[in-house]
Amino acid sequence: MASSSPSSTHPTDTLQLEDPNDNNINLDAENADSTVYPAGLQLWMSLVSCVFSMLLVGLDLTIVAVCVPSLTNEFHTVQDLGWYSAAYMLISSSFILFCSRLYAVFPVKRLFLISTAIFELGSLVCTVAPLSIVFILGRAIAGLGSCSLQVGVLLILTHSFPKAKRPMWTSICFAIQTLAMVLAPLVGGVLIDAWSWRLCFAINLPLGVVTFLLTFFAFHDPVVNPDVTLSIADKLKRLDLLGTLFFVPSIVCLLIAMQWGGIKYGWGSPVVISLLVIFALFLTLFAVIQYRQNDHATLPARILRQRSVLAGAWFGTCYNGILAVTEYYISIYFQGIRGYSAAKSGALGVPLMVGMMAASFASGVFTTTIGYYYPLMFATSILAPIASGLLTTLPVEENLAKILAYLGFLGVAVGLGMQSPVVAVQTVLPMKDVATGISITGLAGGMGSALFISASATLFQTRLQAEVAQYAPGTNVTAFVDGGLDHVREYIGGNRLQSVLLGYDKAVMQTLYMPVALGGLTLLGSLAMERKSVKKKAA
Repeated sequence: MASSSPSSTHPTDTLQLEDPNDNNINLDAENADSTVYPAGLQLWMSLVSCVFSMLLVGLDLTIVAVCVPSLTNEFHTVQDLGWYSAAYMLISSSFILFCSRLYAVFPVKRLFLISTAIFELGSLVCTVAPLSIVFILGRAIAGLGSCSLQVGVLLILTHSFPKAKRPMWTSICFAIQTLAMVLAPLVGGVLIDAWSWRLCFAINLPLGVVTFLLTFFAFHDPVVNPDVTLSIADKLKRLDLLGTLFFVPSIVCLLIAMQWGGIKYGWGSPVVISLLVIFALFLTLFAVIQYRQNDHATLPARILRQRSVLAGAWFGTCYNGILAVTEYYISIYFQGIRGYSAAKSGALGVPLMVGMMAASFASGVFTTTIGYYYPLMFATSILAPIASGLLTTLPVEENLAKILAYLGFLGVAVGLGMQSPVVAVQTVLPMKDVATGISITGLAGGMGSALFISASATLFQTRLQAEVAQYAPGTNVTAFVDGGLDHVREYIGGNRLQSVLLGYDKAVMQTLYMPVALGGLTLLGSLAMERKSVKKKAA
Protein backbone atom coordinates (compact mmCIF):
# COMPACT_ATOMS: atom_id res chain seq x y z
CA MET A 1 0.00 0.00 0.00
CA ALA A 2 1.21 3.47 -0.72
CA SER A 3 1.67 5.71 2.23
CA SER A 4 3.89 8.45 3.54
CA SER A 5 5.37 9.59 6.79
CA PRO A 6 3.76 12.86 7.82
CA SER A 7 6.79 15.16 7.38
CA SER A 8 8.60 13.37 4.68
CA THR A 9 9.85 15.74 1.80
CA HIS A 10 8.86 12.86 -0.70
CA PRO A 11 6.12 10.20 -0.45
CA THR A 12 7.13 6.64 0.47
CA ASP A 13 5.41 3.30 0.31
CA THR A 14 4.94 1.66 3.67
CA LEU A 15 4.00 -1.84 4.72
CA GLN A 16 1.87 -2.25 7.81
CA LEU A 17 2.78 -5.26 9.94
CA GLU A 18 0.41 -6.89 12.34
CA ASP A 19 1.47 -9.22 15.10
CA PRO A 20 -1.43 -11.31 16.43
CA ASN A 21 0.35 -11.52 19.78
CA ASP A 22 0.57 -7.76 20.23
CA ASN A 23 -1.74 -6.72 23.06
CA ASN A 24 -2.11 -3.20 21.63
CA ILE A 25 -3.51 -4.57 18.40
CA ASN A 26 -5.98 -6.84 20.20
CA LEU A 27 -7.14 -3.94 22.33
CA ASP A 28 -7.57 -1.78 19.24
CA ALA A 29 -9.64 -4.48 17.58
CA GLU A 30 -11.88 -4.72 20.63
CA ASN A 31 -12.37 -0.97 20.67
CA ALA A 32 -13.12 -0.93 16.96
CA ASP A 33 -16.12 -3.26 17.47
CA SER A 34 -17.79 -0.73 19.77
CA THR A 35 -17.02 2.34 17.67
CA VAL A 36 -19.81 3.73 15.52
CA TYR A 37 -17.93 4.94 12.44
CA PRO A 38 -19.35 7.66 10.18
CA ALA A 39 -21.21 6.63 7.04
CA GLY A 40 -22.99 8.06 4.03
CA LEU A 41 -22.61 11.71 3.07
CA GLN A 42 -20.88 12.61 6.31
CA LEU A 43 -18.13 10.05 5.64
CA TRP A 44 -17.64 11.08 2.02
CA MET A 45 -17.41 14.75 2.87
CA SER A 46 -14.73 13.96 5.48
CA LEU A 47 -12.84 11.92 2.89
CA VAL A 48 -12.97 14.77 0.37
CA SER A 49 -11.56 17.12 3.00
CA CYS A 50 -8.68 14.67 3.54
CA VAL A 51 -8.07 14.42 -0.20
CA PHE A 52 -8.04 18.21 -0.56
CA SER A 53 -5.62 18.49 2.36
CA MET A 54 -3.17 16.08 0.74
CA LEU A 55 -3.61 17.90 -2.57
CA LEU A 56 -2.64 21.16 -0.85
CA VAL A 57 0.42 19.62 0.80
CA GLY A 58 1.57 17.86 -2.37
CA LEU A 59 1.32 20.99 -4.49
CA ASP A 60 3.12 23.12 -1.93
CA LEU A 61 6.00 20.66 -1.52
CA THR A 62 7.28 20.87 -5.10
CA ILE A 63 5.75 23.94 -6.76
CA VAL A 64 8.27 26.31 -5.18
CA ALA A 65 11.18 24.79 -7.15
CA VAL A 66 9.79 25.99 -10.47
CA CYS A 67 9.12 29.44 -8.95
CA VAL A 68 12.73 30.04 -7.84
CA PRO A 69 13.99 31.84 -10.98
CA SER A 70 10.88 34.06 -11.02
CA LEU A 71 11.31 34.80 -7.32
CA THR A 72 14.92 35.89 -7.83
CA ASN A 73 13.76 38.24 -10.57
CA GLU A 74 10.92 39.63 -8.47
CA PHE A 75 13.03 40.26 -5.39
CA HIS A 76 16.32 41.00 -7.21
CA THR A 77 18.43 38.61 -5.18
CA VAL A 78 19.72 35.05 -5.23
CA GLN A 79 21.04 35.20 -1.69
CA ASP A 80 17.72 34.04 -0.18
CA LEU A 81 16.89 31.28 -2.66
CA GLY A 82 17.88 28.50 -0.26
CA TRP A 83 15.37 29.77 2.30
CA TYR A 84 12.37 29.56 -0.04
CA SER A 85 12.30 25.81 0.49
CA ALA A 86 14.39 25.46 3.65
CA ALA A 87 12.05 27.63 5.78
CA TYR A 88 9.11 25.40 4.89
CA MET A 89 11.01 22.13 5.45
CA LEU A 90 12.64 23.37 8.65
CA ILE A 91 9.39 24.29 10.39
CA SER A 92 7.49 21.27 9.05
CA SER A 93 10.17 18.86 10.23
CA SER A 94 10.94 20.56 13.54
CA PHE A 95 7.35 20.55 14.71
CA ILE A 96 6.21 17.09 13.52
CA LEU A 97 6.69 15.43 16.92
CA PHE A 98 5.19 18.40 18.74
CA CYS A 99 2.11 18.31 16.48
CA SER A 100 1.69 14.60 17.20
CA ARG A 101 1.65 15.39 20.92
CA LEU A 102 -0.92 18.16 20.41
CA TYR A 103 -3.32 15.75 18.70
CA ALA A 104 -2.90 13.34 21.62
CA VAL A 105 -4.36 15.78 24.16
CA PHE A 106 -6.61 18.11 22.12
CA PRO A 107 -9.65 17.37 19.92
CA VAL A 108 -8.70 16.24 16.42
CA LYS A 109 -11.31 18.33 14.61
CA ARG A 110 -10.39 21.56 16.37
CA LEU A 111 -6.67 21.16 15.70
CA PHE A 112 -7.27 20.18 12.08
CA LEU A 113 -9.32 23.32 11.45
CA ILE A 114 -6.66 25.48 13.11
CA SER A 115 -3.99 23.77 10.99
CA THR A 116 -5.93 24.51 7.81
CA ALA A 117 -6.24 28.17 8.80
CA ILE A 118 -2.49 28.38 9.52
CA PHE A 119 -1.67 26.86 6.13
CA GLU A 120 -4.02 29.31 4.42
CA LEU A 121 -2.42 32.24 6.23
CA GLY A 122 1.02 31.13 5.03
CA SER A 123 -0.23 30.82 1.45
CA LEU A 124 -1.80 34.27 1.61
CA VAL A 125 1.43 35.82 2.92
CA CYS A 126 3.38 34.19 0.06
CA THR A 127 0.84 35.41 -2.50
CA VAL A 128 1.05 39.08 -1.52
CA ALA A 129 4.69 39.18 -0.31
CA PRO A 130 6.36 42.46 -1.33
CA LEU A 131 9.80 41.40 -0.10
CA SER A 132 11.86 38.23 -0.07
CA ILE A 133 11.87 38.09 3.74
CA VAL A 134 8.07 38.28 3.82
CA PHE A 135 7.84 35.43 1.33
CA ILE A 136 10.16 33.34 3.51
CA LEU A 137 7.96 34.08 6.53
CA GLY A 138 4.93 32.88 4.56
CA ARG A 139 6.72 29.65 3.66
CA ALA A 140 7.53 29.04 7.33
CA ILE A 141 3.89 29.58 8.36
CA ALA A 142 2.69 27.25 5.59
CA GLY A 143 5.22 24.64 6.71
CA LEU A 144 3.76 24.65 10.22
CA GLY A 145 0.24 24.24 8.88
CA SER A 146 1.34 21.50 6.48
CA CYS A 147 2.99 19.50 9.23
CA SER A 148 -0.12 19.51 11.41
CA LEU A 149 -2.44 18.87 8.44
CA GLN A 150 -0.69 15.62 7.54
CA VAL A 151 -0.85 14.32 11.10
CA GLY A 152 -4.54 15.30 11.20
CA VAL A 153 -5.37 13.50 7.97
CA LEU A 154 -3.92 10.25 9.31
CA LEU A 155 -5.97 10.58 12.50
CA ILE A 156 -9.20 11.44 10.67
CA LEU A 157 -8.80 8.36 8.48
CA THR A 158 -8.03 6.22 11.52
CA HIS A 159 -11.13 7.50 13.30
CA SER A 160 -13.36 7.15 10.21
CA PHE A 161 -12.75 3.51 9.30
CA PRO A 162 -12.34 0.17 11.07
CA LYS A 163 -8.81 -1.20 11.00
CA ALA A 164 -9.32 -3.46 7.98
CA LYS A 165 -10.35 -0.56 5.73
CA ARG A 166 -7.79 2.05 6.81
CA PRO A 167 -4.87 0.96 4.57
CA MET A 168 -6.89 1.34 1.35
CA TRP A 169 -8.09 4.83 2.12
CA THR A 170 -4.72 5.93 3.47
CA SER A 171 -3.17 4.73 0.20
CA ILE A 172 -5.67 6.71 -1.83
CA CYS A 173 -4.98 9.93 0.07
CA PHE A 174 -1.22 9.62 -0.27
CA ALA A 175 -1.58 8.68 -3.94
CA ILE A 176 -3.33 12.05 -4.35
CA GLN A 177 -0.39 13.74 -2.62
CA THR A 178 2.07 11.99 -4.93
CA LEU A 179 0.07 12.97 -8.00
CA ALA A 180 -0.01 16.58 -6.79
CA MET A 181 3.76 16.55 -6.35
CA VAL A 182 4.21 15.33 -9.92
CA LEU A 183 1.76 17.85 -11.38
CA ALA A 184 2.87 20.84 -9.29
CA PRO A 185 5.84 21.83 -11.50
CA LEU A 186 3.60 21.64 -14.58
CA VAL A 187 0.80 23.63 -12.99
CA GLY A 188 3.27 26.13 -11.57
CA GLY A 189 4.99 26.61 -14.91
CA VAL A 190 1.68 27.27 -16.68
CA LEU A 191 0.59 29.77 -14.02
CA ILE A 192 3.92 31.61 -14.13
CA ASP A 193 3.94 31.87 -17.93
CA ALA A 194 0.27 32.90 -18.19
CA TRP A 195 0.01 35.17 -15.13
CA SER A 196 2.46 35.31 -12.26
CA TRP A 197 4.32 33.17 -9.75
CA ARG A 198 1.95 34.55 -7.13
CA LEU A 199 -0.84 32.36 -8.54
CA CYS A 200 1.19 29.29 -7.55
CA PHE A 201 0.36 30.06 -3.92
CA ALA A 202 -2.99 31.77 -4.41
CA ILE A 203 -4.50 28.52 -5.73
CA ASN A 204 -4.18 27.12 -2.21
CA LEU A 205 -6.70 29.62 -0.88
CA PRO A 206 -9.95 28.29 -2.43
CA LEU A 207 -8.84 24.69 -1.88
CA GLY A 208 -8.17 25.44 1.76
CA VAL A 209 -11.54 27.12 2.25
CA VAL A 210 -13.31 24.04 0.85
CA THR A 211 -11.25 21.78 3.13
CA PHE A 212 -12.11 23.89 6.17
CA LEU A 213 -15.85 23.94 5.46
CA LEU A 214 -16.09 20.22 4.70
CA THR A 215 -14.29 19.32 7.91
CA PHE A 216 -16.29 21.79 9.99
CA PHE A 217 -19.69 20.50 8.85
CA ALA A 218 -18.97 16.82 8.14
CA PHE A 219 -16.40 15.40 10.56
CA HIS A 220 -17.60 14.38 14.00
CA ASP A 221 -14.99 12.32 15.81
CA PRO A 222 -16.48 8.97 16.90
CA VAL A 223 -13.45 8.10 19.04
CA VAL A 224 -13.49 9.33 22.61
CA ASN A 225 -10.05 10.40 23.82
CA PRO A 226 -10.06 10.75 27.63
CA ASP A 227 -6.89 12.86 27.52
CA VAL A 228 -8.74 15.80 25.97
CA THR A 229 -10.45 16.29 29.35
CA LEU A 230 -7.15 16.75 31.17
CA SER A 231 -6.44 20.10 32.75
CA ILE A 232 -4.38 22.59 30.79
CA ALA A 233 -1.52 22.11 33.25
CA ASP A 234 -1.50 18.34 32.67
CA LYS A 235 -1.69 18.81 28.90
CA LEU A 236 1.27 21.17 28.92
CA LYS A 237 3.33 18.65 30.84
CA ARG A 238 2.81 16.12 28.05
CA LEU A 239 3.79 18.49 25.25
CA ASP A 240 7.49 18.85 26.14
CA LEU A 241 7.34 22.58 25.46
CA LEU A 242 10.74 23.13 27.01
CA GLY A 243 12.37 20.62 24.67
CA THR A 244 10.72 22.20 21.62
CA LEU A 245 11.74 25.66 22.86
CA PHE A 246 15.41 24.66 22.60
CA PHE A 247 15.26 22.32 19.61
CA VAL A 248 13.70 24.62 17.02
CA PRO A 249 15.98 27.67 17.65
CA SER A 250 19.03 25.44 17.60
CA ILE A 251 18.24 24.22 14.07
CA VAL A 252 17.32 27.74 12.93
CA CYS A 253 20.72 29.02 14.10
CA LEU A 254 22.45 26.19 12.25
CA LEU A 255 20.62 26.97 9.01
CA ILE A 256 21.27 30.71 9.23
CA ALA A 257 24.96 30.03 9.84
CA MET A 258 25.09 27.80 6.76
CA GLN A 259 23.17 30.35 4.70
CA TRP A 260 25.37 33.31 5.68
CA GLY A 261 28.73 31.56 6.03
CA GLY A 262 31.07 32.43 3.17
CA ILE A 263 28.43 34.69 1.53
CA LYS A 264 27.25 37.47 3.80
CA TYR A 265 29.88 36.86 6.48
CA GLY A 266 33.13 34.94 6.58
CA TRP A 267 33.11 31.56 8.29
CA GLY A 268 35.38 32.96 10.99
CA SER A 269 33.25 36.05 11.60
CA PRO A 270 31.77 36.64 15.08
CA VAL A 271 28.24 36.41 13.67
CA VAL A 272 28.65 32.93 12.15
CA ILE A 273 30.64 31.61 15.11
CA SER A 274 27.99 32.92 17.53
CA LEU A 275 25.23 31.20 15.58
CA LEU A 276 27.10 27.89 15.64
CA VAL A 277 27.80 28.21 19.36
CA ILE A 278 24.11 28.90 20.07
CA PHE A 279 23.19 25.90 17.93
CA ALA A 280 25.51 23.60 19.88
CA LEU A 281 24.40 25.00 23.25
CA PHE A 282 20.66 24.74 22.57
CA LEU A 283 20.99 21.27 21.04
CA THR A 284 22.92 20.12 24.12
CA LEU A 285 20.22 21.51 26.42
CA PHE A 286 17.57 19.75 24.33
CA ALA A 287 19.47 16.47 24.69
CA VAL A 288 19.69 16.92 28.47
CA ILE A 289 15.95 17.57 28.68
CA GLN A 290 15.23 14.45 26.63
CA TYR A 291 17.51 12.37 28.87
CA ARG A 292 15.82 13.54 32.06
CA GLN A 293 12.33 12.94 30.75
CA ASN A 294 13.24 9.39 29.70
CA ASP A 295 10.21 7.60 28.20
CA HIS A 296 8.12 10.80 28.30
CA ALA A 297 10.59 12.69 26.12
CA THR A 298 9.79 13.89 22.63
CA LEU A 299 12.58 11.62 21.40
CA PRO A 300 12.75 8.67 23.83
CA ALA A 301 16.24 7.25 24.28
CA ARG A 302 15.05 3.66 23.87
CA ILE A 303 14.02 4.45 20.29
CA LEU A 304 17.01 6.62 19.40
CA ARG A 305 19.34 3.83 20.50
CA GLN A 306 17.72 1.39 18.08
CA ARG A 307 20.19 0.68 15.27
CA SER A 308 17.68 0.44 12.44
CA VAL A 309 16.04 3.73 13.43
CA LEU A 310 19.37 5.55 13.34
CA ALA A 311 20.40 3.87 10.09
CA GLY A 312 17.07 4.72 8.47
CA ALA A 313 17.23 8.32 9.69
CA TRP A 314 20.70 8.76 8.19
CA PHE A 315 19.63 7.14 4.92
CA GLY A 316 16.51 9.34 4.75
CA THR A 317 18.48 12.49 5.46
CA CYS A 318 20.80 11.76 2.55
CA TYR A 319 18.25 10.74 -0.07
CA ASN A 320 15.97 13.68 0.74
CA GLY A 321 18.98 15.96 0.32
CA ILE A 322 19.68 14.37 -3.08
CA LEU A 323 16.15 15.02 -4.31
CA ALA A 324 15.81 18.53 -2.89
CA VAL A 325 19.10 19.84 -4.30
CA THR A 326 18.60 18.16 -7.69
CA GLU A 327 15.07 19.51 -8.13
CA TYR A 328 16.22 23.03 -7.23
CA TYR A 329 19.21 23.27 -9.51
CA ILE A 330 17.85 21.33 -12.47
CA SER A 331 15.04 23.91 -12.55
CA ILE A 332 17.68 26.68 -12.52
CA TYR A 333 19.59 24.86 -15.30
CA PHE A 334 16.52 24.62 -17.54
CA GLN A 335 15.27 28.18 -17.02
CA GLY A 336 18.49 30.12 -16.51
CA ILE A 337 20.97 28.32 -18.76
CA ARG A 338 18.75 26.73 -21.40
CA GLY A 339 16.30 29.66 -21.43
CA TYR A 340 13.18 27.50 -21.19
CA SER A 341 9.89 28.80 -19.87
CA ALA A 342 8.76 27.89 -16.38
CA ALA A 343 6.06 25.60 -17.82
CA LYS A 344 8.54 23.69 -19.95
CA SER A 345 10.99 23.48 -17.07
CA GLY A 346 8.28 21.99 -14.87
CA ALA A 347 7.35 19.44 -17.51
CA LEU A 348 10.97 18.38 -17.99
CA GLY A 349 11.24 17.62 -14.27
CA VAL A 350 8.45 15.02 -14.40
CA PRO A 351 10.72 12.03 -15.29
CA LEU A 352 12.42 12.37 -11.91
CA MET A 353 9.13 12.00 -10.03
CA VAL A 354 7.73 9.32 -12.34
CA GLY A 355 10.90 7.24 -11.99
CA MET A 356 10.74 7.60 -8.24
CA MET A 357 7.07 6.55 -8.10
CA ALA A 358 7.59 3.51 -10.33
CA ALA A 359 10.65 2.32 -8.41
CA SER A 360 8.96 2.89 -5.06
CA PHE A 361 6.02 0.74 -6.14
CA ALA A 362 8.37 -1.96 -7.43
CA SER A 363 10.29 -1.93 -4.16
CA GLY A 364 7.04 -2.46 -2.26
CA VAL A 365 6.29 -5.54 -4.37
CA PHE A 366 9.86 -6.77 -3.84
CA THR A 367 9.71 -6.39 -0.07
CA THR A 368 6.28 -8.01 0.15
CA THR A 369 7.49 -10.98 -1.93
CA ILE A 370 11.02 -11.49 -0.61
CA GLY A 371 10.57 -10.14 2.90
CA TYR A 372 13.83 -8.16 3.06
CA TYR A 373 14.10 -4.42 2.49
CA TYR A 374 17.80 -3.70 3.12
CA PRO A 375 18.97 -4.93 -0.35
CA LEU A 376 16.99 -2.06 -1.86
CA MET A 377 18.95 0.40 0.25
CA PHE A 378 22.17 -0.97 -1.21
CA ALA A 379 20.67 -0.55 -4.69
CA THR A 380 20.10 3.14 -3.96
CA SER A 381 23.59 3.50 -2.49
CA ILE A 382 25.11 2.08 -5.68
CA LEU A 383 22.90 3.68 -8.33
CA ALA A 384 22.19 7.15 -6.88
CA PRO A 385 25.81 8.40 -7.02
CA ILE A 386 26.06 7.19 -10.62
CA ALA A 387 22.82 8.91 -11.64
CA SER A 388 23.72 12.13 -9.82
CA GLY A 389 27.19 12.02 -11.33
CA LEU A 390 25.75 11.87 -14.84
CA LEU A 391 23.79 15.06 -14.15
CA THR A 392 27.02 16.91 -13.35
CA THR A 393 28.20 16.39 -16.94
CA LEU A 394 25.52 18.52 -18.62
CA PRO A 395 26.94 21.20 -20.95
CA VAL A 396 24.98 24.27 -21.98
CA GLU A 397 23.52 22.57 -25.06
CA GLU A 398 23.15 18.95 -23.95
CA ASN A 399 20.72 16.65 -25.81
CA LEU A 400 17.34 16.97 -24.10
CA ALA A 401 16.50 13.26 -24.30
CA LYS A 402 19.72 12.43 -22.46
CA ILE A 403 18.88 14.87 -19.64
CA LEU A 404 15.43 13.35 -19.22
CA ALA A 405 16.93 9.86 -19.15
CA TYR A 406 19.39 10.92 -16.45
CA LEU A 407 16.56 12.40 -14.36
CA GLY A 408 14.46 9.27 -14.75
CA PHE A 409 17.45 7.15 -13.77
CA LEU A 410 17.97 9.22 -10.62
CA GLY A 411 14.28 8.88 -9.74
CA VAL A 412 14.52 5.10 -10.05
CA ALA A 413 17.77 4.98 -8.08
CA VAL A 414 16.32 6.91 -5.12
CA GLY A 415 12.87 5.35 -5.34
CA LEU A 416 14.19 1.82 -4.86
CA GLY A 417 15.35 2.47 -1.31
CA MET A 418 13.22 5.38 -0.13
CA GLN A 419 10.57 3.30 1.64
CA SER A 420 13.06 1.04 3.46
CA PRO A 421 13.62 3.28 6.54
CA VAL A 422 9.88 3.35 7.27
CA VAL A 423 9.46 -0.41 6.69
CA ALA A 424 12.43 -0.99 8.98
CA VAL A 425 10.83 1.06 11.77
CA GLN A 426 7.59 -0.90 11.42
CA THR A 427 9.52 -4.17 11.53
CA VAL A 428 11.90 -3.71 14.46
CA LEU A 429 9.94 -1.51 16.90
CA PRO A 430 7.09 -2.53 19.19
CA MET A 431 3.74 -1.38 17.89
CA LYS A 432 3.46 1.35 20.55
CA ASP A 433 6.72 2.95 19.31
CA VAL A 434 6.12 2.75 15.56
CA ALA A 435 4.50 6.19 15.28
CA THR A 436 7.42 7.85 17.07
CA GLY A 437 9.92 5.92 14.95
CA ILE A 438 8.23 7.03 11.74
CA SER A 439 8.21 10.62 13.01
CA ILE A 440 11.96 10.40 13.61
CA THR A 441 12.57 9.22 10.03
CA GLY A 442 10.29 11.99 8.78
CA LEU A 443 12.13 14.56 10.89
CA ALA A 444 15.47 13.36 9.53
CA GLY A 445 14.23 13.52 5.95
CA GLY A 446 12.81 17.01 6.29
CA MET A 447 15.93 18.27 7.99
CA GLY A 448 18.02 16.72 5.24
CA SER A 449 16.11 18.72 2.65
CA ALA A 450 16.37 21.95 4.65
CA LEU A 451 20.04 21.62 5.60
CA PHE A 452 21.32 20.63 2.19
CA ILE A 453 19.23 23.22 0.35
CA SER A 454 20.86 25.86 2.55
CA ALA A 455 24.31 24.36 2.08
CA SER A 456 23.84 24.09 -1.69
CA ALA A 457 22.72 27.73 -1.88
CA THR A 458 25.96 28.80 -0.22
CA LEU A 459 27.99 26.64 -2.59
CA PHE A 460 26.11 27.84 -5.67
CA GLN A 461 26.40 31.53 -4.89
CA THR A 462 30.12 31.19 -4.22
CA ARG A 463 30.78 29.23 -7.41
CA LEU A 464 28.51 31.43 -9.55
CA GLN A 465 30.54 34.54 -8.88
CA ALA A 466 33.86 32.72 -9.28
CA GLU A 467 32.96 30.89 -12.50
CA VAL A 468 31.35 33.87 -14.25
CA ALA A 469 34.40 35.95 -13.37
CA GLN A 470 36.65 33.23 -14.84
CA TYR A 471 34.74 32.56 -18.06
CA ALA A 472 33.66 36.16 -18.71
CA PRO A 473 36.28 38.49 -17.19
CA GLY A 474 35.05 42.02 -16.71
CA THR A 475 31.41 41.02 -16.20
CA ASN A 476 29.67 42.93 -13.45
CA VAL A 477 29.22 39.85 -11.27
CA THR A 478 27.37 41.74 -8.53
CA ALA A 479 24.74 42.97 -10.97
CA PHE A 480 24.42 39.45 -12.38
CA VAL A 481 23.92 37.88 -8.97
CA ASP A 482 21.43 40.51 -7.80
CA GLY A 483 19.47 40.70 -11.04
CA GLY A 484 17.77 37.29 -11.06
CA LEU A 485 18.62 33.97 -12.66
CA ASP A 486 16.30 33.38 -15.62
CA HIS A 487 16.55 36.82 -17.31
CA VAL A 488 20.29 36.64 -17.82
CA ARG A 489 19.87 37.02 -21.59
CA GLU A 490 18.12 40.34 -21.08
CA TYR A 491 20.90 42.14 -19.22
CA ILE A 492 24.01 40.40 -20.55
CA GLY A 493 25.11 41.56 -23.99
CA GLY A 494 25.22 39.14 -26.92
CA ASN A 495 29.01 39.22 -27.24
CA ARG A 496 29.46 38.14 -23.64
CA LEU A 497 26.38 35.94 -23.19
CA GLN A 498 27.89 32.59 -24.20
CA SER A 499 30.84 33.03 -21.89
CA VAL A 500 28.56 33.98 -19.00
CA LEU A 501 26.36 30.94 -19.65
CA LEU A 502 29.42 28.70 -19.55
CA GLY A 503 30.30 30.04 -16.12
CA TYR A 504 26.66 29.78 -15.03
CA ASP A 505 26.55 26.15 -16.19
CA LYS A 506 29.79 25.35 -14.41
CA ALA A 507 28.41 26.73 -11.12
CA VAL A 508 25.25 24.63 -11.38
CA MET A 509 27.23 21.48 -12.21
CA GLN A 510 29.57 22.02 -9.26
CA THR A 511 26.56 22.44 -6.98
CA LEU A 512 25.21 19.12 -8.26
CA TYR A 513 28.32 17.40 -6.90
CA MET A 514 26.55 17.59 -3.53
CA PRO A 515 23.92 14.95 -4.48
CA VAL A 516 26.78 12.72 -5.71
CA ALA A 517 28.40 12.89 -2.27
CA LEU A 518 25.07 12.35 -0.52
CA GLY A 519 24.42 9.28 -2.65
CA GLY A 520 27.71 7.82 -1.48
CA LEU A 521 26.92 8.64 2.14
CA THR A 522 23.68 6.62 2.01
CA LEU A 523 25.96 3.56 2.08
CA LEU A 524 26.58 4.16 5.80
CA GLY A 525 22.86 3.75 6.47
CA SER A 526 22.65 0.68 4.24
CA LEU A 527 25.53 -1.02 6.04
CA ALA A 528 24.18 -0.18 9.50
CA MET A 529 20.63 -1.38 8.82
CA GLU A 530 19.69 -4.62 10.58
CA ARG A 531 19.03 -7.64 8.35
CA LYS A 532 15.41 -8.16 9.34
CA SER A 533 12.52 -9.59 7.33
CA VAL A 534 8.93 -8.37 7.36
CA LYS A 535 7.86 -12.02 7.21
CA LYS A 536 9.48 -12.89 10.53
CA LYS A 537 8.50 -11.76 14.00
CA ALA A 538 10.84 -9.28 15.66
CA ALA A 539 12.88 -10.84 18.44
